Amino acid sequence: MVDGESLLRSARERIGHSRRRIDRSSENRVKRWLLFDGNRERVATALLAAVFSVLLVMGGIWPIEYQSLLEETTMVQTVFNTLLSGTILLVSIVVSIAAVGISQELTSLGDQSERVETTIDFQSQLEEQDIVDVSPARPGQFTAVVLRSIKARADELQRLDGAGNREYRDEVDRLQADIHANTEEVLTTLARVPNGSTDELLTGLNYDSSWQLYQSRRILTKYGDQLTTAEKRVIEDIMDTLRTLMVCREYFKTLYYKLELSDLSTTLLTVSLPAIIFITYVLLALDSGLFPDVTVFGYTPLTVFISFAYTIALAPYAVLTSYVLRAANVTNRTPEEGPFVLDTERETAYDAGANDD
Repeated sequence: MVDGESLLRSARERIGHSRRRIDRSSENRVKRWLLFDGNRERVATALLAAVFSVLLVMGGIWPIEYQSLLEETTMVQTVFNTLLSGTILLVSIVVSIAAVGISQELTSLGDQSERVETTIDFQSQLEEQDIVDVSPARPGQFTAVVLRSIKARADELQRLDGAGNREYRDEVDRLQADIHANTEEVLTTLARVPNGSTDELLTGLNYDSSWQLYQSRRILTKYGDQLTTAEKRVIEDIMDTLRTLMVCREYFKTLYYKLELSDLSTTLLTVSLPAIIFITYVLLALDSGLFPDVTVFGYTPLTVFISFAYTIALAPYAVLTSYVLRAANVTNRTPEEGPFVLDTERETAYDAGANDD
């Protein structure tokens, strides 16, 4: 049982199911494209191409057995009937979910007005904190402004004389170094992301604000009596800006899920109707049995046709897989909400105390 759990954990880590921030810089390019960067329609096409290739390889390795299997018309028809029913059910479920999402947008004028005012008030917080004259309208630019503000305040805190305590200085240096490295990583990624793309909403999720907020609160509490007024003000500004970043980041993630669900519904409906029609044609073709008994490079027309038909029948499932794969990884890699730290590489003061025990 232990070996099985270890294998499952290892498999999850290989495909990206780790409870860490979205750090794509060191990942394999194919894995990064599959999980995040790739266009979802192209990812679905790649999955279907892989299925078709595997079926052809199987037909080439065991041509006689594979041919005999496909000649069992009743069994093959049962498989395609199941896929047809599953496709119709899948489309119904996804459309129902999309309808629920749309219904949440059908609110009264007062609710819509309150929603818009809340968003405007939130943007105005940056202006009130003298972070920027006018809050940026684009999500990526908004995130960049907030990150640069956090970085500037961390530099300001490090330049102050300090509490005359070496331990305090070490903690401030650690916080400042972490903010610098994290900010540069996110800003570098933002510079490569096209305006208006989904990645513009996702990139800010890479910022490790939970640990930084915890560390800032800890420094302020632990050394509060020794700090000057200027130091307390800077630390409180860092904490306030981190809270702003957390709120806008969760809002951007909500926008991402909304856009992703809309794209999934549109793509799935577009793909499913041709797939349903084609599966119906396949069932009729199997009944007629009009396949010539010839072989080319070890493949018969029946082998190629059934392999191709099976691949097309899986198209709706490939589309669903490509979208859910990215959404699930975004959720899995950004489980933190607010000040709670779930990153296994981060150690808090309580963790250190537990280790001492």
